[in-house]
Amino acid sequence: MRELWPNENSLFIVLYDKFLFWSILVGIFAFAWMIIAVLRYRDGIEPNENVDKIEVGTFPIERHNFKLEMAWFIGPTILVLWVTYLAFGSMNLAWGAYPEEEKAFNVTATGYQWFWTFEYDDELTWENVSDVHQIDLDNNLSVYSSDMSAATVSVMIDGVLSETYNLSASTNAMSYYNGSIIKDSSKYTMIQIEDADGNPLHNWSHIPIGHVFSTPTDHLIIPCDIDVAFNMHSKPISYDNPAYVGVQHSLWLPEWGMKEDLVPGLEQGTNMFIQPDEAGTFPIRCAEYCGLQHSLMVGKVTVVAKEGYTCAADYGVVFDNKGGVE
Repeated sequence: MRELWPNENSLFIVLYDKFLFWSILVGIFAFAWMIIAVLRYRDGIEPNENVDKIEVGTFPIERHNFKLEMAWFIGPTILVLWVTYLAFGSMNLAWGAYPEEEKAFNVTATGYQWFWTFEYDDELTWENVSDVHQIDLDNNLSVYSSDMSAATVSVMIDGVLSETYNLSASTNAMSYYNGSIIKDSSKYTMIQIEDADGNPLHNWSHIPIGHVFSTPTDHLIIPCDIDVAFNMHSKPISYDNPAYVGVQHSLWLPEWGMKEDLVPGLEQGTNMFIQPDEAGTFPIRCAEYCGLQHSLMVGKVTVVAKEGYTCAADYGVVFDNKGGVE
């Protein structure tokens, strides 16, 4: 399934391609040598009477080749050291060089039986990139649209529909509405423009610090072109039984080829970070069997551009000499 296959620019796909390349070269050489040996030394070939016969405990001098022996030793050693360098460098890039908290977008992920919650440690304001629609909530609500067709503006505050406005079809190039909605940075606010059939045309959202999304009803929303750091915990859904501290989960984000275990009872939790590069919606899975309804531990993560930015920058995973991959 394509959705469970990492992005071609992700760290482990690049590493996989390099390992596959060297594996193919080694495989071609090994199988070629095996075929040559089978053809040359097969039963029925007349033995060379000018060399010593093979005897138990004796190595015939005529079959000794110091240069070939050194090549057999040095060649594989170099190859093993090279792929080890790639693997250790990439592992350090993925788990060793954890981003500084103030330079990353931070999310606390918690695994329960059997759903995920994601609490925002940083706020996020984002808007779809569009040449047709624009939403401004710096002061009061302002909606700009160069679309001539009728549309509806819906305002959701903390998951509750607060206001609905109609933008009637107009012959003007722009429609403008100055509403009574005032931005409150402490509340989760979503403003959506929909066409006459209810299809979404444009979206503006503000997610405050401390807001929590729960799967499967909510999507995790993260920004592109910045390190997104997860502090992860496994907790029981109820504390009625003090001996029960939860079960092992593993947050798996296939798009970036990353997963990390959530360990019950570990107060500081475990950590993982990703580097989203492209906007889109991608799957979330649990990669550790966690009980009867393990298959329900699914969700979606949507990558968006922060307000005033786009995802056009080629951020991706930075491979350098320290990472072992270029």
